[in-house]
Amino acid sequence: MRSSLARAHDHAHLGAIRLLDAAQGLRRADALDALLRTDPARAAAMPFFGVPFLMKDLGATAAGFPVVCGSRLLLDLPPPIASSDLAARFEAAGLVPFGVTTVPEFGMTLASEPAIGPMARNPFDPSRTPGGSSGGAAAAVAAGIVTLAQSGDAGGSTRVPAACCGLVGLKPTRAAVPGGPPSATISTASPANSC
Repeated sequence: MRSSLARAHDHAHLGAIRLLDAAQGLRRADALDALLRTDPARAAAMPFFGVPFLMKDLGATAAGFPVVCGSRLLLDLPPPIASSDLAARFEAAGLVPFGVTTVPEFGMTLASEPAIGPMARNPFDPSRTPGGSSGGAAAAVAAGIVTLAQSGDAGGSTRVPAACCGLVGLKPTRAAVPGGPPSATISTASPANSC
């Protein structure tokens, strides 16, 4: 976690992360360290035990991390007190969320440039876009801030940023993972992971 936080700081100019909560990330990582000491068998059953992770600012929510869909209209929403089904599964697998990645407003463009800022930039050429709507997630993975970041895909929102940043974007078969909160794209969107 400390390494991911340091890389997030070093790569802040990329605008990949809309909201970073270092204290919450460290608290969650410490809880997993305690679990490793008290219940090593349970810790060993988590395939992504202790892996730092970023949620997308659109769709599925993790407790404590407000999702505003890149929009000023939602900036005053309080952070969720409970995780969505998908985020709960990520956490049960051992992933440790510590922030929310940049998306275009309501995920409506293939460039992650929300009016609320920051604009996500491609780590290989910051004058170029990492794509969208999961551009922040792709930029964070390509920059080495995290090895996995949550994304979602209705019309290329995972696949386009993965292509822009030289990554693999996974779009699971519809209904293979929980859809999380309802959205206008629920029938076509698949929550996924950029890796």
